[in-house]
Amino acid sequence: MSVPCSDPDFRPVKAKAASLPPGVTAERCWCGRVAKVKQVEDFSDKFGMKFFMCASYEHDPPRSSASSSTRPPSPPPLCKWFHWIDTEQPDWAREEVEEKQRRAWATFFEEERREKVRANEKAERERQIQKLRAEQARNREVNQKRMDDEAARRFAEEEVRREAREAERKRLRERAAEAQAAEERGDKSGKWPRWTQGK
Repeated sequence: MSVPCSDPDFRPVKAKAASLPPGVTAERCWCGRVAKVKQVEDFSDKFGMKFFMCASYEHDPPRSSASSSTRPPSPPPLCKWFHWIDTEQPDWAREEVEEKQRRAWATFFEEERREKVRANEKAERERQIQKLRAEQARNREVNQKRMDDEAARRFAEEEVRREAREAERKRLRERAAEAQAAEERGDKSGKWPRWTQGK
């Protein structure tokens, strides 16, 4: 036995032609024509349920593509008569909807897991980059300190050599001055001048 549509404004977006269930008598709509039997294909709480619809009723589902937008709209319906045949969703339809929902949630959680993995991988890459940059900075500091120490060592060695050269020049100047003074005094002692005897 069919029941009146509880929501006259409700019309399934997707429905296909179906056979009349056993024990159900065909009905005529308001305009007197034998009603068509349809089955809901929308994945909702009415998926799989059958209903009567006037054979003169035409319905334009939402247009989702450019090709469908070029199709001329259906003429105004002659009769909007609409009765449900099923009062409850069939078990197979409910199980199919639940399975599709389960797969949808599984896909959602898997995508969420992948997002977390990608986020963790990105964070790990950034951490490795920061670690590498810190290590490179430390290496630059170590190398700079090594070069500074080497420059300081060379400078100190050069200072030692310079002081040695200056000391040697001073000794030579003093020896030359001493020899010059002895020669100017006209040393007549008969000995070799001290400056010729070496040191």
